[in-house]
Amino acid sequence: MILGITGGTGFIGHAVQGAAKASGDETILFSRRMDTGRRRFSFAEPLDVSGCEGLVHLAGESIQGLWTAAKRRKILESRVEGTRRLVEGIAAIVSQQKRPRVLVSASAIGYYGDTQAWIADEDSPAGEGFLAEVTQAWEAEAMKAEALGVRVVRLRIGLVLGRTGGVMKLIGPIFRGGLGGRLGSGKQWMSCIAVEDLASMVIECLHNDTISGPVNAVMPDPVTNNEFTQLAAGAAHRFAPFSVPSFALRLMLGDLSHLLLDSERVVPKCFSALGFPYRYKTVGSALESIFRRPE
Repeated sequence: MILGITGGTGFIGHAVQGAAKASGDETILFSRRMDTGRRRFSFAEPLDVSGCEGLVHLAGESIQGLWTAAKRRKILESRVEGTRRLVEGIAAIVSQQKRPRVLVSASAIGYYGDTQAWIADEDSPAGEGFLAEVTQAWEAEAMKAEALGVRVVRLRIGLVLGRTGGVMKLIGPIFRGGLGGRLGSGKQWMSCIAVEDLASMVIECLHNDTISGPVNAVMPDPVTNNEFTQLAAGAAHRFAPFSVPSFALRLMLGDLSHLLLDSERVVPKCFSALGFPYRYKTVGSALESIFRRPE
């Protein structure tokens, strides 16, 4: 399959490129930087998706950083407008036979909001809060491609674990230095996925015609923040004696603290039914691999 990938040069995008190559797929990258061999990604005009048999949409403003009004606007608009321009690019191809057959559009388990102790799967309703609102608007734009005869997969991604990017790039050195600790009460749930497995899930969604609609990209067993902390400390062969009170996180980070303190107890109903072959099925195995690798 010839794949068009937005956000292909990021942490997840690099992994998807590698998985695509391993599966024999060709890739076309879309970028706002007009480097050789890339197509233009623009918020102002439809994307040129001609020749693409499948599309992987990963582009969007990072959610890291203080959620000021301007930051919130960028987070929302980058996802809504970017997806809208992508779907417009599909619509611009007059012949349905020449349009992409499938769109795998990134979303997030933030769709479910703060699940507290409840378990959410793909059949669960949307939650409340900023990220829940963003993901609903984001997915609504992607779903418009269905009217164009495109199979749409809304991949709701959990906390991505990998050594070269994501959260572990930030907290890995902290745990290696023996300065790790739980956040808040430590009772909030975390649903994770190794970046290698996430990339394989994207390829599976592209090639498996039975997959459509919302799909949770997470490991089968969520862990609490306290459990995550102990697993990370054990993998780093260090203690994790510290804790950061909830009020301090809220004071320092404002609304961004929801990312750290809200529960996301989410399970992968779709991939479990498919018997997806996880490379790292547990948080512990993923963290052991991350901390085992050389600096």
